[in-house]
Amino acid sequence: MMFAAIALASCLHHVVLTDAFSPAASRIVVPISTPSETALFGSKRRGRLANNVSLNDEGRVSKVLTNKQKQKLGNSKTKRSAPSKKSKSDNVDVAISPLLAEWATSSTDTEDVASTISSSSMSSPAATVFVPFTGEDDALEISVTSKKNRKNSEKEAKRSAREEENAMQSAQIDAILGSIEDLLETTNYDVSQLMSYIKTLVDVGNSSINQVLTPNLKSLVSARPSSKKRATKSFSGEDEEDSWKQPSFRLAWVGSDNAICHIGTSLHKVPLARLQEIYLLLGYNRWELLEVIRILGPFPNVRNTLRGDIKLEKKRTNDNREGVRLTIAYNSMVDGTGKEILAGKEDNFKYVKLDIWFASEKAIVCTVPAEDDEGDEYEVNANPFANGNGASILLFVAEENLDEQLEKLRAA
Repeated sequence: MMFAAIALASCLHHVVLTDAFSPAASRIVVPISTPSETALFGSKRRGRLANNVSLNDEGRVSKVLTNKQKQKLGNSKTKRSAPSKKSKSDNVDVAISPLLAEWATSSTDTEDVASTISSSSMSSPAATVFVPFTGEDDALEISVTSKKNRKNSEKEAKRSAREEENAMQSAQIDAILGSIEDLLETTNYDVSQLMSYIKTLVDVGNSSINQVLTPNLKSLVSARPSSKKRATKSFSGEDEEDSWKQPSFRLAWVGSDNAICHIGTSLHKVPLARLQEIYLLLGYNRWELLEVIRILGPFPNVRNTLRGDIKLEKKRTNDNREGVRLTIAYNSMVDGTGKEILAGKEDNFKYVKLDIWFASEKAIVCTVPAEDDEGDEYEVNANPFANGNGASILLFVAEENLDEQLEKLRAA
């Protein structure tokens, strides 16, 4: 308050000072130089004292402000001073080089064009509304769909034709095998008639559009239960491998004893021995031949088992007949006592070759390769059925119940 009083007293024309050291306390009047009036300008920078004084329009002191009024006045000044700073910064002139100005002008034009394109694309209906395909796109889609449908229809037609052909071929095979079985049940049958049936059976197998001899033979040779079946058991408690039937065949007819000795042990030539049956087991890429031999007198039947690996080689005759050269490498034999004899070294293996002309799950027709005068085998280049007596032919038919047949022969 004392500073405020001093500020008010400064506005007078004269200042009265009291001499404190004078005993009479005499007063000395000190005149003040002109100007006679002091004006306070609010727009000039001043100290904090001006914040305590409120001025009128003429710039004179009107009243002294309280603390609350000073706070309100300070907030209002701060709000009014904010745009003034912005205006000062906007009014500043900056020098720009001509090249920079030219570049700014070109970039501005590019931005205007880009903004125009973006605004037009945003305003166009294609940005927000689905536009249907044009006629060319529809035509292309229709053509692609028609090609797919055509391919599917062609595949379906080929599949149906193949299924129809397989059904017809299976029916013919069943009829031919039935005729052969009926003929073999007679006592004095005609061999030439039997040969004609066998030749017809082979021709039916080769009449297929797709040659199926090799695939059929490979499927028979490599047959085995799947790993999933071997790992699981059936609901009846039996292993799936036991329920799986290994491809098994029975030698139904052979043209000569030499053909039997070619694939077997030839032990049926022993005195008092008679050959009862020969069975063939395929699968696991192996050939297993079972010989059941009957010994005359009070002796049990003997079963000899030959096992060997198989190798297949596709051949074709001069008359375009499909054939497969099958090579068997016998490396194991189980005699009548149940003792297994292993060949050991590869030099001790017995190699047997056969020419396969027909192979399916129902029958197998094979021949012994012909030999020349020096004992070498001919290549598969001639008609295997040229010889009317069929001395080199072996006919195997499917055997459904091999275990039962071995039980009946007392050779299980």
